[in-house]
Amino acid sequence: MAIEQESKVQTQAAATQRRYRTLAVVRQEAITRVEKPLEDSVFVWPHLLVREFFASTIVMVMLTLLSVAIDAPLREPANPNVTPNPAKAPWYFLGLQELLHYFPPTIAGVLIPGLVLVGLACLPYVDRNPSRAYADRKIAIVTFTMFVVFWACVTLAGSFFRGPGWVWYWPWQGLFFDL
Repeated sequence: MAIEQESKVQTQAAATQRRYRTLAVVRQEAITRVEKPLEDSVFVWPHLLVREFFASTIVMVMLTLLSVAIDAPLREPANPNVTPNPAKAPWYFLGLQELLHYFPPTIAGVLIPGLVLVGLACLPYVDRNPSRAYADRKIAIVTFTMFVVFWACVTLAGSFFRGPGWVWYWPWQGLFFDL
C-alpha cells in the first residue's frame, strides 16, 4: 500500500514539473531536435562573405567603367518660367497620371489605388490555400498578375504614347520619352 501511495506522489510531482514552451502548450519531450553533422555545414565567414565581397567589387568596377564609357548628358538647369511639353511625372507615377487622364482625380488618385491596395491586402484571406506550390495558388497568382499587367500597361502608355499636350501619339508618329 505504501508503494502505491509513493508511486502516486511521484506521478503527481512529475505532472507538476512538466516543462512547456513559452508560447505554446507543447511538452518539451515532444519537440525533436535534428542535429546536423558539422561536416555538412558551411560557415558564413569566410566562405560566404569573401564571395559576396568579390562579387560586389566586380559589380562596382563594372559600373564605374560603364559610367565612364557612356555619357549621361544632363539637361539645362530648370527654369521655373518654362514648363516642358509634355509635362510628365516621373516614370513611377506615369500610370497614375495616365489614369488621371481618363477619370476624375477622386476616382483615379484615391479610389482606384486604394481599392487595388485593399484588394491585394485581402488576397491572402480570400485564397486560404496553405500550399506553396504554384499550381495550387491559381487565384493569388492570377489576381496579382492582372494587377501587374494593368499597372505596367498604363505606365508604358504614359511613358511612350503621350506627346505634347498629353495627346496620344503612336511610336511611328514620334517618340516623346525621356527620363
